[in-house]
Amino acid sequence: MNIRQRYLATVLASGVLAGCLVPACLFLAAKPFGASETLAALADRQAKAPETVFLPFDLRYNGAFKLDRVRQMRPDVLCISSSRAGTLAAPMFAPYRFYNMSFTAWTTEQIADMFERATRNSPPRVAIISIDYFLFTEDWERGYSGTRTQIYGHPWNYLKSSIADFVRTYAKRPQVFRDYLKSPTPFIGTQSILGGEGFRSDGSYVYSSGHIADSQLHNLTAAMLVNSMPGAPTMSERQKQPLVRMARLAQQRGIKLIGVQLPYIRAGVNYLDHNEAYRHYSGVWREFESEQTRAWLKSLGITFFDLARSTIDDDNQNFVDAYHTSELGSLRVMQQLLTLPEFRAILPDIDPAATARQIEEIERPSQTSTSSSDLSGSGAHEPRRDP
Repeated sequence: MNIRQRYLATVLASGVLAGCLVPACLFLAAKPFGASETLAALADRQAKAPETVFLPFDLRYNGAFKLDRVRQMRPDVLCISSSRAGTLAAPMFAPYRFYNMSFTAWTTEQIADMFERATRNSPPRVAIISIDYFLFTEDWERGYSGTRTQIYGHPWNYLKSSIADFVRTYAKRPQVFRDYLKSPTPFIGTQSILGGEGFRSDGSYVYSSGHIADSQLHNLTAAMLVNSMPGAPTMSERQKQPLVRMARLAQQRGIKLIGVQLPYIRAGVNYLDHNEAYRHYSGVWREFESEQTRAWLKSLGITFFDLARSTIDDDNQNFVDAYHTSELGSLRVMQQLLTLPEFRAILPDIDPAATARQIEEIERPSQTSTSSSDLSGSGAHEPRRDP
C-alpha cells in the first residue's frame, strides 16, 4: 500500500470511528435521563419501579407506550380519552385493576382505533370512554386527526428522535439535567424531567404544581372552554360512526362500555346554555345533551353518565383549567358516580368510604403524599395545554 492509499485508509477509518463514537456518546449521555431507551424498555422500567413518572417527548408516542403497559397490567377497567380524563387513577377503582389510556385519542375515530388495539389481546371487563359534545364537530376532527395520530412500531426511529430531542433540550437548559444527576426525581424522559409532569404507572397524568397554579390563575374561564372546543349547529353524523363500530366490537369481545362526559367549570356550561351570540355554535351542545342522543348511546349498549351539569362544576378547586378536572375533581367524579345505581351495578366492589377517605387526604392541609401538586421536576415548568 502506497502513501496515498494509507492516507485514504486512515481518513476513512477515522470517519467511521467518529461516525460511531458520536452516536455512542450521545446514547450514553442521554441514558441517565431515560432518553435513550425504547418505549418497550421504558414500560418495563416503570413496571419494575412503579414510582417512576414518564412522558414521551412527542405525544404521538403516548399510545405505543401505554399499550405496552396495558399488555403488562391486563386491567379489569380501562379508560380511553383525550387529556380530559387524565387524572382518573387506580386507587379510585380499587379493588379492580385499572389503567388510564388518556392522552391517546382525541377524535371518535382515534377512540375507536385505540379501543380496538387496547382490547385486542386481553379484553378488560369494563371500558370507560370519555365522550364529549365537541367530539361530534367536523372542526374538531380536522384539527386533531393528523397532529395527534399515534405512531406505532419503528422503535429505532423513536430512539433516534428521543436522543435528538434530549440534545436540543439539554443545549437550552443544561442546568436542569445537571441538577437531576445530583438529585434524581421519579421523572424519566427529557420532557418529563423538564416539566415535572407525566404518566404514573397506572397511566394517570400528574400535573406539576406550576402548571396547576398557572392554569387556575388564567384558564378557569368560559372563554377558555369555548375557544378551545369548536362549536357547530348540529352533531356530525360522520363522527358518530366510529362509536357505532366500537360498540359492536365491545359486544363481540364481551366488554361493558361506559361513556362519561366529565365536568366543565360552571361558567363554561352557563355560556353554552345561555349566550345568545354563541347560540348557532352551541347547537351541537344542545343536541348532545338531548334525550335523543341519550337514547342513541343506549341503543349502542353504552351506559352513559353525563356530569357536565354536576355540582362539581361549582368549585374551581375541582379543575386544573376550564375542562380538565384536578385529582380532587376526579375523586368527586367517582364519589358522584358511586351514588348512581347503574354505575354501582357495573363496578359493585368499589368502596365509597375509600373514595371519601382519599378526598379527605387531599383536602387535609398537612397532605404530604405524592399527589400532582407535590411532584415537581428539577426544571421550571413549561405548561402543556393539550385537550
